[in-house]
Amino acid sequence: MDMDDKGLGFPLRLGPHRGLDVVAIEESVRAMLEQILFTAPGERVNRPTFGVGVQHYVFEPNSPLLANRIRIALDENVYTSLGKSVRVLNVSVGRDEEQLHVHVAYEIVGIVSSRKDLEIVVPARSVP
Repeated sequence: MDMDDKGLGFPLRLGPHRGLDVVAIEESVRAMLEQILFTAPGERVNRPTFGVGVQHYVFEPNSPLLANRIRIALDENVYTSLGKSVRVLNVSVGRDEEQLHVHVAYEIVGIVSSRKDLEIVVPARSVP
């Protein structure tokens, strides 16, 4: 991959020239990781194994096992959706009384300064 590589913006939207919006590859990968984390398995009709569904882990006990379960599901989805160009380095999970915090360290293969961090927060009230 090259620093000038581009990807589609998410959510899909029109760009300045009435075509699909195109963004830097780092932004595209970050959006895809968020999409994978927040999509529940079975939510997509034609891709029943897509997604991690972190919102369903809000009330799970905080432990290394929880971080490992999220990491395994994320690894499988990243490999299937993004191929070998993105590698998950670490997943850590924390919580406070009302939120689940998931921190993902990842790298985009082929970009020199590629270690990136993604922090997502899932409020307990968002669980159906």
